[in-house]
Amino acid sequence: MAAKGDTDWMSVIGRALSYLCLEHARKENPGKFNTVQKKVDFLIDIGLPKDTAAYVAGSSPASIAELARQQRNKGGKRGTKKGR
Repeated sequence: MAAKGDTDWMSVIGRALSYLCLEHARKENPGKFNTVQKKVDFLIDIGLPKDTAAYVAGSSPASIAELARQQRNKGGKRGTKKGR
């Protein structure tokens, strides 16, 4: 059993490698990862959990959830009135 102050170094190494993969992909494909959501999607695709991917991309899970909600709700109905 790990003591209270012990660090899960495998997790730290995994996050660091994920960040390095993201930065390498950004250099190879400039402009492809220009939004936080695209960065998070890439990190999820390489196997990170959604919450961890949000932190590695420089955001928070709540922010990523809000961005996803806005993307889902984006459409042609904004600014229209009912009954027209």
